[in-house]
Amino acid sequence: MKTVGILLLSIFVLSSCSKFKSSRKFDVSPFADNTTTMFSEATKISQPFQWKYCKPYTSIPEAQQFSAEAIPLLEALHGIVYYSNQVVAINDAKLSDKEKNNQLARYLHQAMLRALEDRKEDSLQLNLSGAVKVLENIRNAESYREGILASEPIVNSVVRAIVDRIDRIQNQMIPLVLAGFDREIERDYGEVRRNYVRLQELQKDLMLSVTRLYRARMGDKAEIDTLLYADASMRNFIPSVEAVSPSQMTAAEKHLVGQLNEIDIMLHQLDGIKIEYIAKKDELIQWRSQVDDKIRVARTSIIIWAQSHRNLGAGIPVPPLFDVGGVASGLVGSAAKTVVP
Repeated sequence: MKTVGILLLSIFVLSSCSKFKSSRKFDVSPFADNTTTMFSEATKISQPFQWKYCKPYTSIPEAQQFSAEAIPLLEALHGIVYYSNQVVAINDAKLSDKEKNNQLARYLHQAMLRALEDRKEDSLQLNLSGAVKVLENIRNAESYREGILASEPIVNSVVRAIVDRIDRIQNQMIPLVLAGFDREIERDYGEVRRNYVRLQELQKDLMLSVTRLYRARMGDKAEIDTLLYADASMRNFIPSVEAVSPSQMTAAEKHLVGQLNEIDIMLHQLDGIKIEYIAKKDELIQWRSQVDDKIRVARTSIIIWAQSHRNLGAGIPVPPLFDVGGVASGLVGSAAKTVVP
């Protein structure tokens, strides 16, 4: 079957994880219980970042595009629990396996139709003919477990589409948001920042001139040559290197110290703006860190959930898996190979 794309995004995608309990037989209840626990922790991911300093920039196009990509994933947290509960409800119903598979196929078909109503077909990249074949296989399965297993092509297609969306958010949208925020911050603070840097450089040069003048007072006459070469304004106080009087050095020193005091005053006047600028840059770093963590959890979670779903359909006991924060890379790698070709 061709890739179904982001089919049933609001039903299947998962943005968090938890621990799976062991199951020794075909019992879908632990699967649903584990998914509910995963949802409980997943709600932490759905909590929006609390902007403070950069809040005025959250309306820029890049931020809006980011939300348009991320919101469907967050909304789907409820969908994944709903789907898992449906699998359990159908299993617990007093129906034959044939009727249960018909119910499962009917649910998936209705979910597909809702997905088409909510989003344009071309954006979902749906292949209805391929999906119809999967639904037929579900209906024709001999047992309910095999019906769940028959749904794997749809689940795998959804997982691949979700991972593609996560990749797009991580590799395209996040850099765009960062660039957009940096652009706005630079627009608001760029000129002041450049002035601040220039003042600091001038302050450094003046401090060096004061140091050279001090060394000259101590007898190092070569420092006078260096001072006059580096700072031509000093010639207003020391016209000639050949005959430098103490009063000339005092006047030069007074001038340099006066300039340093003026620069110090100007720098202090800009301290408030500097603090704002740094706070906004730091907040942007915090946002990036949190988003990276959420993406890592979401990516691992959807792979682990898909593996659990596959194991359920294959009659394999659902193994206890570690919390995403400490899951081994080998485990995730194995899940990826198993679920996502």
